[in-house]
Amino acid sequence: MSKLSVFFHPNCVKNLRFSPLKLQFLPSLKKYRSINSILLLSIYLSLFFAACQNSSNETDPAPIDSTQTSNSSPAVISIQGHPISLVIITEQAIIRENPSIEATEIARLVKGDSLIFTNKISNFNTAIKLEGIAYNEPWLRVILANNKMGWVYGGCINFDARQQRQLKEKTLDQRVVTLFGQSLAKQISIYQKELQSTSTTPGFRSLYSRAQSIKDSLEHQIAIHLHASNKSQLPNFFWLNELMDGLIVHYIPEQHRYYLFRDLKRWQALSLKTTGTEDDQFIETLLASYPSDSIVFHFYGWQLPIDSTTTCSLLGSQIHSKVLEKISAALDSNSNGYFKQEIIALKQAIVDDISVSNHYWLSLESIQSELDAIIERQYPFFTTSDRVALKTRRQMIGNYTQNNIVINLFEGQAST
Repeated sequence: MSKLSVFFHPNCVKNLRFSPLKLQFLPSLKKYRSINSILLLSIYLSLFFAACQNSSNETDPAPIDSTQTSNSSPAVISIQGHPISLVIITEQAIIRENPSIEATEIARLVKGDSLIFTNKISNFNTAIKLEGIAYNEPWLRVILANNKMGWVYGGCINFDARQQRQLKEKTLDQRVVTLFGQSLAKQISIYQKELQSTSTTPGFRSLYSRAQSIKDSLEHQIAIHLHASNKSQLPNFFWLNELMDGLIVHYIPEQHRYYLFRDLKRWQALSLKTTGTEDDQFIETLLASYPSDSIVFHFYGWQLPIDSTTTCSLLGSQIHSKVLEKISAALDSNSNGYFKQEIIALKQAIVDDISVSNHYWLSLESIQSELDAIIERQYPFFTTSDRVALKTRRQMIGNYTQNNIVINLFEGQAST
């Protein structure tokens, strides 16, 4: 009777206790004398050595790309919601066959192009630097205009965050953490929640202050990013509009700087939902101060910039008087003093514009008429210094030529 010897690789013996087969077939080896038995034995041995090989590989894992997830997690996940439109916000975006920077390129899109999001997103982030800014975002599966399907990097897109909350959490919210830090991201999250729940004047006061704090911090952080980036490429921060309801992102090329300005129409809608009236009067005062578009810009409604260094006063247009009347009403209703600081700051800005400006847009007659009415009104919130400043300016305007004051720029006369 022939004998069959089986030799095991050391790794097989070492890991034998982990094999699901556990050599349960060995006691019956002597019974296999037919060809079928030998074939069956071969199959068992193949399975056994495969198990040994797998055990060996588990003890010495290959390195994994840090941008990928472990084998226990799917590389692509689905999120809920209807397909929505995405907009490219970088100068160009490469659409790839798979969610990887090394995948085959299938298309190139430019800023403003649209894509359809298919609710598929990579379950991992990839660190990529775009236009001088370091992002760390997932890939999104999209459909192109020609019905081709591919993957776009998250840092290249923006969208209406109200239409897809899950995508907002995985891209825009993550973008804030990456670019501005966890602390500021938390403040923005709190702001978003308060925006939906504020129903009292104290709550509105808190929300208004938080918005100012976030605005200042974001402008500072964005300025740092712009300074560190390549000035030949302008990074896009307009996506912040989707996270900061009530503030509008604006870029001023002359300063190479982004700003966030208050949208007063949105704040008026919020104030009307509260139980008090102090916030209503305050917002109405702001609306009178920015009458052209209801955006809190660098210049008040009573100012007119004519070049990068010169700003004209619009005294004589009755804007000063209308705002002063709103200030008077707001202070009368501001029994708790929630907005007194901001209201007094508006008053001071008006007094300074009248008493310090050396350029006036309108005619001498209209300027003197409005200024006389303001002085005669004797607003109780004017300080002694305010009254002295206004009366002094009235005398100087009466002798504007000798005092180097320019008037009537509207007519192009530039009288001095």
